[in-house]
Amino acid sequence: MKKILFLLITVFLFSITNVYANEIYNIDATIYLDEKGNAEITEIWDVKGTDGTEWYKQIYDIGASEISNFTVSMDGHALTYKNWNIHESLSSKAGYYGINYTSNGAELCFGKTDYNRHTFTLKYNISNMIFNVDDSQVFYWTVIPKSSGITFDKFNLTIKGFYNFPDDLDLWAFGYKGYAYVEKNVASLSNEEYSDMNGKYVTALIKFPVNTFNTTYTNPNFTTFENVLKTAQEGTTKYDYGNGGNSGNGGSYTTKTSFLSRLWNFFAGIFGFVIMFIGSVFAVIFASKNGYGYKNNKTIDKNNVPNFRDIPCNKNIYYANALMSLNSFGYKETNILGAIILKWIKEEKVNFIKKDVGIFKKEQNCLDLRKNPTFEAGSQEERLFNIMREASGDDAILEPKEFGRWARSNYNSFFNVFKNIKENEITRLRSEGHIYPRQNKEECKKKNVMDDQIYEDSVRLWGLKKFLQEFASMNTKEAIEVHLWDEYLMFAYLFGIADKVAKQFKNLYPELMEQNPNMDYATIMMINSFSTTTVSAASSARSSAENYHSGGGGFSVGGGGGGSFGGGGSFGSR
Repeated sequence: MKKILFLLITVFLFSITNVYANEIYNIDATIYLDEKGNAEITEIWDVKGTDGTEWYKQIYDIGASEISNFTVSMDGHALTYKNWNIHESLSSKAGYYGINYTSNGAELCFGKTDYNRHTFTLKYNISNMIFNVDDSQVFYWTVIPKSSGITFDKFNLTIKGFYNFPDDLDLWAFGYKGYAYVEKNVASLSNEEYSDMNGKYVTALIKFPVNTFNTTYTNPNFTTFENVLKTAQEGTTKYDYGNGGNSGNGGSYTTKTSFLSRLWNFFAGIFGFVIMFIGSVFAVIFASKNGYGYKNNKTIDKNNVPNFRDIPCNKNIYYANALMSLNSFGYKETNILGAIILKWIKEEKVNFIKKDVGIFKKEQNCLDLRKNPTFEAGSQEERLFNIMREASGDDAILEPKEFGRWARSNYNSFFNVFKNIKENEITRLRSEGHIYPRQNKEECKKKNVMDDQIYEDSVRLWGLKKFLQEFASMNTKEAIEVHLWDEYLMFAYLFGIADKVAKQFKNLYPELMEQNPNMDYATIMMINSFSTTTVSAASSARSSAENYHSGGGGFSVGGGGGGSFGGGGSFGSR
């Protein structure tokens, strides 16, 4: 009976999900508003196609506004513009982008190239984004219209301007369930973690004081802000966020509905709750079984693992990072950031330099990215470098605050890099047969079996962690492979103890660091500070969003059609 019930629920859940759909994993968008009320927009699409020839975004009903400076890159490499024909083949569109003009407006299009996962970066400008009404200046835009023919998981939107937004700036958001708040000079919007964007949209509404922007542009559809707000609320429904919004960040709104509609929503809510409850029960039951274990149910006795003084895992920090997670060895997703930067310095791809920063020209240690190193195409190293390059601005010299600001405004993209680093390595282990499905519970209590090679490498990895922890507190020199000191430090970053290990190397073996000025103790401390500051900024932003959700400070109104001045239409794959 239990098996039949599980089968029925599984069939039902899969029947409402198109597992073969084209998928948008995440969209990170940034809108910069200049003094004249024009917008510079950047959108980063993390996508995977399964059919069709192109991705597109419709921008309709924009009145006197104009689209300009449209560009697209794929995995950090610029695509080529051409006159767009939506009927061309996949191969004809590969490496190209263009604009398809229709009677309603424009469609921003770019070729899929293939059906692998890619990151596309769209940049374009919209004029007259800000318009005047009698009592204020208004930003009112559908940033993400409803999707068509795709599965859409996450989005993160940052709106910033030529001046620092105050925390009490009036902000409303419509079309999705998630967060909308103003903090640390920018407006931030994102859907909540377990609420996908299928069939939803993102409309943002901001009320600015009169004369904030130097523009005389008006919208013939609106004379007062109240007109705009009423239009935005049409067809929307309220999402429950506990205490509701506050006056500084808008509020929650619900349109009047009929008795039958309310009754339907009531029963739909009960049905949804039942499905969620059953799903949660099965998730709890099967979570432990779906984990990772060793063949013949072997375990690692951490207390009795001997110290290991060599570098395990074939000196591969990505492999070691995955093992840290698979074995619950104190894994933290961002610890590998410091190891990657140290790896780049060793490979002479980047280096730290001094730069005068700020009004008072205070000297700071910054990461020099001007060498334009090459990476494996589509790799997460390439993606991370491109993120740093974007955050650094025009001079390609990355200041700690610049990286922190980028990570704060794009925390989903930031953390996704490290999530993908781990998952890509686990995928590799599966493809090479080191991880495979169990045959029975006698072989392994967990669903996924890790072979003896992973077991041996994991034991050595834990042994190295024990050794480095003891090394950090030694008072005298001991037999150690000192020529491996830089690789020891890469692994020490994974363990979260790089600062302590580096200090000990400096005390016991100062000559090692003197031999390479680009890898000295000061550099290790720079990396540590650089990565810690950035991770802290991203974590703070993520925490703020979650706190707004749980405390009711930020909100989004969803459902309905939701009126929109511009950016309407749809987007997706064809």
